[in-house]
Amino acid sequence: MSEEETCDVIVIGGGSSAFEAAVSARQSGAEKVVMLEKAPEAEYGGNARFSHTGFRFCHSGRDEVREFIPDVEQDVFDAMEINPYTKEEFLGDLNRVTEGLIDEDLADMLAGESNAAAHWALETGIEWVPEKWAEVNGRYHFEPGRNVQTRGGGKGQLEQWREIATKLGIEIRFESRVSAIYGNNRRMEGVRVAAEEGEYDLLSDATIACAGGFQANPEMRARYLGDNADLLKVRGSKHDTGEVLNMILSMGARATGHWQGAHQTPIDAGAPSFETPVLEGGKGNSMNRYDYSHGITVNSLGQRFFDEGESFHSYTYAKTGRAVRGQPGNIAYQIYDQKGLDRFRHGRDQKATHEEADTIEELAKKVGLNPAILGATVKEYNAAVADEIPFDASKLDGKCTRGITPVKSNWAQKIDAPPYRAYPVSGGITFTFGGLAISTDAEVLNTSNQPIRGLYASGDILGLFYHNYPSCTGQTRNLVFSRKAGRNAAAVGN
Repeated sequence: MSEEETCDVIVIGGGSSAFEAAVSARQSGAEKVVMLEKAPEAEYGGNARFSHTGFRFCHSGRDEVREFIPDVEQDVFDAMEINPYTKEEFLGDLNRVTEGLIDEDLADMLAGESNAAAHWALETGIEWVPEKWAEVNGRYHFEPGRNVQTRGGGKGQLEQWREIATKLGIEIRFESRVSAIYGNNRRMEGVRVAAEEGEYDLLSDATIACAGGFQANPEMRARYLGDNADLLKVRGSKHDTGEVLNMILSMGARATGHWQGAHQTPIDAGAPSFETPVLEGGKGNSMNRYDYSHGITVNSLGQRFFDEGESFHSYTYAKTGRAVRGQPGNIAYQIYDQKGLDRFRHGRDQKATHEEADTIEELAKKVGLNPAILGATVKEYNAAVADEIPFDASKLDGKCTRGITPVKSNWAQKIDAPPYRAYPVSGGITFTFGGLAISTDAEVLNTSNQPIRGLYASGDILGLFYHNYPSCTGQTRNLVFSRKAGRNAAAVGN
């Protein structure tokens, strides 16, 4: 094989952000676009393979959302409560959950261009279906800005992008690991590729890094994320181990984002260490345990430790795994009665790790908790529920607890309808928040805050979020910045 090769645009990665960047570059005039995917073909796609890949974006309401889901039967669509989601609302969500630390310019671009990017994907050929909803009195309620997901979930999205990329003549090289970066803090020149058939240099005036974060690297998790982080279960790809991120940082790129933060969620305690399986049809991850707002969660001591009703799960789930990770043994138990179980949006899968009993004390024995302590916790919680406030699952209803710590701010119902269930959960990680700094043109910045010519980035390799993120913003981030990166990368050689 040739020791050296050239192309117009190199894309490092094989996930959704990589496909979007490659397609954008090709559409923008780049003749030869090469994607380098570290994983074998059967495992390509990064984290998207293990997600339902919902999208949060600004829109004007029902009529516009209908453009994305034209195949939904009219009576079903008529029952959907679809409210407009404005740029101001999106920015408000971003700033609130990141505690005001997100870069103002990047946040403005993410929210401001989310609508155009979603329509670009639609026009390019991506197909959509409705997001998960909560049914209340025969009406289907969505969380703000979250109305659609890609058909077939993450795997379906990847298959659609791959078909589009193939038709455009984009070359996808599997089992092609980047072993070295050629460049410095001023200019990117290409990469060294370690492939099954040997090593070679791939040179280009433009490279887009979409290689993911470092969540699958236990050493880096322990170094940056703290206690028990190396024990976290990885919900997504085992191939996101951070070496490309480290190589680019060593070249002189600027680090940003929350390096002690990550998308950490509660998942089934029986989940595998890597790559938790998805539900049939790509409707979500089978190991997600996101219905905590309809019950209480206790640690191995039988005590509550966070506000289960702080807000909609969209704004809390990505930090709840961190709360679980901080408990003894990285283990907790979600406790429900039948009222709570009836509110499950993410399924009452009998295969999920759980125990069931007719009394709280009996339930405690089955999961190894102290029956007296769990019984006292539930009794104290029940006594604190504000009975006079009506329950309404469709909104932040203010039905809270009083006089106990931690408070439950919304959807507090007594746990008094047997049989009861306990779902053991542990902290899972999806992607890391520390990464590369970029400009609003998706250019990677050096430590002098100047663009590294010819180097762009998108996806989980970016340092963008802090503390938390609004759910389904990751896929939107990919669309916005990959579309921008592809356009600008294509222009470098023209």
